[in-house]
Amino acid sequence: MNNRNHQKQEKHFIVDILFVLALFGVFAVSALALVTIGADVYQHTVEDMGVNYESRTAVSYIMEKVRQNDTADSIFLTDLENVPALCMLSEIDEETYCTYLYLYDGHLKELFMREGASLGRQVLPAGTDIMDLQEFSLSYASDDLIRISLRTASGEDHTFYIHVHCNTTTE
Repeated sequence: MNNRNHQKQEKHFIVDILFVLALFGVFAVSALALVTIGADVYQHTVEDMGVNYESRTAVSYIMEKVRQNDTADSIFLTDLENVPALCMLSEIDEETYCTYLYLYDGHLKELFMREGASLGRQVLPAGTDIMDLQEFSLSYASDDLIRISLRTASGEDHTFYIHVHCNTTTE
């Protein structure tokens, strides 16, 4: 009988060990699944934040540049080497300068230069890269309302209107 109790205890001991191992396995698989799901959610959140930041930055940058330079008849559309550009005039020490915003080589660029100055055929590359854009178009919606459309590097389209003298609306 003693041998029979010993076998019963041994079987009971093996079942206890198997139960603990199974419980540990379930815990390990659950923890791994939770970490994987969390990492995926985090990755999507970071991507969405990047897209939102890129979109807000492009629109805000252009609107703020216009606000900084908005005086009577100081903002108008023009061409730089057959590329549409937004020109914002400013007067410094009795000299007139223009800040141009335009799209060149996949970048929104800003170029600040004296009005009438010539850089030869190197005007477009001379601008400072502001951010990557796929498209940037400018047009007059009316005499004092400029329509700006852009597509960010991530493919988001934005159209907004700027009324000279700092009144802006967004579509």
